Parts: sequence; structure tokens; C-alpha cells
Amino acid sequence: MVFSKIKKLGFRLYNSLAGKAARVFHRPRKVKAPLADMLLADALRLAEIPSPTPGEEQRAVFVLERLKTLGLIFNTDDEGNILVRLHSPQAADERPLLLFAPLGSGRWHPLESLSRLDAQNALGAGLADTLGSAALLSLAETFVAGKLKNCRDLLLLFAVRSLDDPENRVFPSLLENSRYYPFAALGVQGLSLGRVITHARGSYRILISVSQNDTEEDKKKTILPAGKAPPDEPAEPSNRVTDFLITAARELLNLPWEGEGKTDLYIRCLEAETLFGRTPLEGRLEIELDFSAGSSPEKLFQTLNTVVETLARGTDLKIKIRITSFIPAGDIGINAPLTALLKTVMKEQRIKIKEEGGPDPSAFFAGPGIPALSLGIALGREGGSRDLIEIASVEKGRLLLENLAFRLCKEGL
Repeated sequence: MVFSKIKKLGFRLYNSLAGKAARVFHRPRKVKAPLADMLLADALRLAEIPSPTPGEEQRAVFVLERLKTLGLIFNTDDEGNILVRLHSPQAADERPLLLFAPLGSGRWHPLESLSRLDAQNALGAGLADTLGSAALLSLAETFVAGKLKNCRDLLLLFAVRSLDDPENRVFPSLLENSRYYPFAALGVQGLSLGRVITHARGSYRILISVSQNDTEEDKKKTILPAGKAPPDEPAEPSNRVTDFLITAARELLNLPWEGEGKTDLYIRCLEAETLFGRTPLEGRLEIELDFSAGSSPEKLFQTLNTVVETLARGTDLKIKIRITSFIPAGDIGINAPLTALLKTVMKEQRIKIKEEGGPDPSAFFAGPGIPALSLGIALGREGGSRDLIEIASVEKGRLLLENLAFRLCKEGL
């Protein structure tokens, strides 16, 4: 009898503790977000495909296959850029809303781009670069499913060249076609969700390459027998390439650029290449110039060019100066209504807003007076070897893009 009571008491105590433990260790069930899962799957697959390549052909094939699966009609131009127009039967204005993203990435790696997933994060080299194109595919899928009923057409652009490539003509070519001329434009990027560029600054990336001839006299000076310098020669031969690069960097950093606070210069890379036992015969200096609206990009480049050529005068060094990246400055006034709408939609979705200034590829549309901005669709960070993307943030970013596109098409600006 006593034993029976003890047994029942033991069972009650066990059940009570088990219930409490279950409540303590219970994990909330994952919220189902099939469109976000597909978006991330597309981004992971794109990140695995080698890039950059001519015309990004392999990545383009992947995008075209996905579009065919959705039953969409697409066009490609001479360079391979992919254009998809999503028609709305209610469209009263022929001008579409343009949404664009680059297909390529400069950070692909044969091993690190084979992305990995854990419970919270997706990791892989160049993964942040592919989220934009994956988001456009997701938007197309939403449109086909009838979940995005707009009063305007949507025009999706998958660009095969980097958007800051000075030789990229995709935006001017698009604006020359009256069918594609947009009333507003949205650039879709991987990172960072919640960032709003309120004043888009312009940016130049300039590469200064320096080389010198490898003469017999140079070889005698740079190769030291048995690790010792000859008595009639200096212990260290003149290193003209490295000296020039350091001098040029100092001169450019100390230069009074036009307008206080309007122009900033940064040294992004200073590198000299050499072989064992030799002084460098080649080197490069990579400069970034950020400038505000009202500055003259051409005058800035000419000033830099003059300084470098003056320093090289009288030397036997070969100097090459090349623009590797260019983004114009934006127009705050033109973008004000669009920026306000973006903030409103973010607040409605309880997305934390972070206002910043910096280069934005959408600033190319400031010239013709088209409201444009870029937005990120995920939280995370870009890394030297691989990017980290917070999986839970992808659904928030997908919904932000969908809701902003809907409001833009319905309400206009």
C-alpha cells in the first residue's frame, strides 16, 4: 500500500518535471517561407558557378532556365544582359518599374563558393553578390503565382557586367528604348537589409600600374653574390618602383582636393611584385576617390593624372593609369519621395533603418531625372574568404522588395 502510494507520487513528480523540461527545451517550430527558401537556394546555386567570365554565360544559362520554367518571355541584348517584362493588364502607364541586379561576382572561389548551411546562417564566397539576382527570380515567381497584382509593368534586368564597370553601357542602352524607359528604378543587392543611402556619393576606382625595364645593369645591382654586396656597390640597390608608389600615394593623400568635405581619397592597395633576390620591377597603386554632387569627376581624374605624370617625368618608369570603376553622384531631391516610401514600408515591417551616405549604382539614373535607389534584402556580412547571410532575414527582405514594388506601382511617386 505504502509502496503503491510512493510509486504514484514518483510518477506524478516525473511527469511534472518532464513537462517543465519540455517547456524549457522546446524549440519554436520554423516558420514556413517557401519563397524565401527558393530564393536562398537560387543564390547558393548561382554562387557556385564560376565568375567573372565573359558574358557570365553559365550564370545566365541558369537564370534563363529558371525563367523558362516559370513560362516567362525574355530578351537578351548584344552583351548578354537579360531583360524580362512582367505585364500587368491594369497598366495605365506604359513606363515600367525597373528592378536590376548584377549576375557576376569578383569574389568567386572554387572551394569557398561551395556554400554551407547551418541552423541560422548560410556561408559561402560571393554569396552576398548573388542574392540580388535570386531576389529578382523570386519576384518573377511571385508575379506568375498571382500574388503580386500591380497597376504597372515590372521590368527585370540581370546585368552581366559589374554595374560600376566604366565600359558598361546597359543603362544608357536601356534608356534609349522607349519601351523600357522606367518611371522609377530599384537596385537589388544582397546586403544590407535596413540600409538607406540618403545621399549617394560618386566614386572613382583608379589603378596606377608602374614598371621598369629589367636591364643587365639592374641585374648586376640586384643579385648579390653569396649574400653580400660588392665593396664598390651600395648594400641596397635603388628600388625605383616601390619608391615611386610610396611617393605618389603621399602626394595624392596630401593634395588639397576641391571643396572641403566634398572629395575624399583612399589608398585601397599598394603592391610591388618581386622575385627572390631581386628588387621589384612592377607594382600597382589602387586609389578610390569619393565625391559629392556638384564636383566634376572629369576634373578630379585629370588632377590625379597630372600629379602622377609629373612625378614620373624624367624617370625610366612606365606608367599606366586606368579607371576600373565609376559611379556618379546621386540627386537627393529627385530621390526624396522614393526614399520616404522605402522608409515607410520598412517601418511597417518593423525593419530597423540605418541611414548612410556612399556610392550607389542606382545614381546612374539621376542624370535623366528618374527616381532610383538600391536596397539590400538580407542581414549578414561580407568576408575576405566567405560571406555570412542570416537565413531568417531573407524572408523579411523578400517581403520588403515585394511590398515596395507593389506600393510604387499602385501609388506612384
